[in-house]
Parts: sequence; C-alpha cells; structure tokens
Amino acid sequence: QLAEREGYDAAFFPEAFAWDAVAVMTAVAAATSTIELGTAILTLPVRTPAMTAMGAATVDAVSGGRFNLGLGMGHRRMIETYHGHEYTPKIKRMREYVEIVRAIIAGEEMSYEGEYLRSADAQFGGKPARREIPIYLAALHLDTMRLAGRIADGILPWYATPSWLARCLEEMNAAAEKAGRDPSGIDVALMIPVVVTDEPTAARETARAQIAWYNNFEFYNRMFHAAGFEREADALQEAWRQIEADPELKKIWEKSKDEEGADAGTAHLVSDEMVDSIFVIGDADSCRARLDSYADLGVTTAMVFPQGVHTDRDNAMEGFGRTIEGVAPA
Repeated sequence: QLAEREGYDAAFFPEAFAWDAVAVMTAVAAATSTIELGTAILTLPVRTPAMTAMGAATVDAVSGGRFNLGLGMGHRRMIETYHGHEYTPKIKRMREYVEIVRAIIAGEEMSYEGEYLRSADAQFGGKPARREIPIYLAALHLDTMRLAGRIADGILPWYATPSWLARCLEEMNAAAEKAGRDPSGIDVALMIPVVVTDEPTAARETARAQIAWYNNFEFYNRMFHAAGFEREADALQEAWRQIEADPELKKIWEKSKDEEGADAGTAHLVSDEMVDSIFVIGDADSCRARLDSYADLGVTTAMVFPQGVHTDRDNAMEGFGRTIEGVAPA
C-alpha cells in the first residue's frame, strides 16, 4: 500500500524459506487497486506447473489483471534439503514448465508430454481475468538469459553486477532476434538491493555479510566468479566448504541472511568493489541518481528491493519505508 501511494509501478514479492508468495500476493491484490504485482520468484521444482498456473490465475483474478508471474529454478540447497525434492536444473525443463503454465491459463485442453514434465486429461476450470499472464524468468547465467530471450516477457536478475548484466543482455538479445522476437519487448527488471540511510558504513557491513551468505549458493558463487570477482568467489567458496564440514558453523549459515552473524565470519572476504557493484546505499538523492543510471545499462525496470536488518515489525516498517519513500518515483 505504501508503494502504491508513493507512485511505484509494481511490487514483486520473493519466496525462499518463509512466506508463500502466492498467498501473500493474493492478500496484497485485495488490499491495493492500481499497482502491478508479481512474484520474484516462485520456485519451479516445488510446484507442479498446473499448481503454479492456478495460483497465477487466482492472483490475477483478485487483482483485476495486475499479476506478473516470476519463475526460477531455485537452488540445490533449498530444493533438496528444505523441500526434500530432487533438483534437476535443466533449461529444457524450465521451458516445458513455462509452456504448460501458459497453455493451462490459455484454457487449452491439456495433452502435453515433455521430456521432464507432462500435463494431460484436464483443462483450467475457471474463467481467468486474462488468458495471457506475463512470465518473467529469474536469470543468473547465460543459458537462462538465452531461454528468456526466446520465450519470456521479462527477466529478473538478482545481485547482477553492471559488467555481468551487460554480457547477459548481449546473449539474451541475440537469442531473441534468432527466435524472431524484438528484444526491446522483453522487460529487463533488475532487482536492486537498496538502503536509504544516514549511516552508510553500517549498511555496507550488512550488505557485505549478505553477499557472503549468498555465496554459499552455487549459482551465485559461479555468477560472481564469471562477473570478474574470481578472487572473492574462490575465497568464499573455500570458506564455506570448511564451514559445511563443521555442524555447528553450518547451523549458523542456516539462519536467515538477515540475522546478525549468518555469514559465519565470511563477510571480510567480500571486497568494497563487490559491495558497490551490487548494492545501492546512501542518502535519498544519491540512491535515486544511481538507480536512474541503470537505464544506461539497458535496464527497463529498476526494481527497488529495500534491505536492512531490523529487530521487529515496527522497526522494519520504518527502515524499509525510509527506502521506499526516499527513492519513490518523482
């Protein structure tokens, strides 16, 4: 509601180890009237395509056609441990998933048989608000960017550095053109961690710890390595390997990234350059200027993801609210 009042175009909600994004977005849809809504992202391996299609159609109906479906493969650590599912991060599986979701929402009678997924002998039983819902793909690596260029309405990169994003967009645009699509029609929705604050030093240290925490996910570690942070990525990978071997230290990482100490002492391995390439931290004017500069990189939607460690709900609303209000559209 605050984002809607402040004039933002859209509000996307993530999903990982806590709240169910479809449930949250349904509640948000009922409490708002104009702002676009989306997931960033729903994790493919833990939902069937049919369940995802039904959830997307539900939020779209409640919101009056304002929903955007963000999808991603998730991470081995999350899928195989927390959810207890086999993890098969195959590009073809993601493509099949998107094809089934689109077909169900379009009202087709399903008889889909793919290499990894199938859906048959049924069709969507309701009347959706729209027969086409925009689908965004979480994209960290080049193969996902190429797939997005071929089939997606938008991409949702997270923690992508400017140099890495430029390389990814080259691949995405080339794939789109090869598929006969206009690359300019693909929304480049970069998710940017932002902190509007009068205490940038403390915020930078929190950012450093969060980046270190994410480096225990193989996809992020590989991305940082490919983005030119080989020294930091290698050092973090080795540090996390040692932590994994220690049950007590491993428990520390398993806490939320937003909890103090969740980096298990690895934050010092994250360089200042790494922090500056990912986070936007400072007063409102400097943060706004930095966000505006992303358009020069080919970003069509600069998505503000407020960050910070907060002790309770009121404290979180104050901190996140400062960022949301501070960089609100003019």
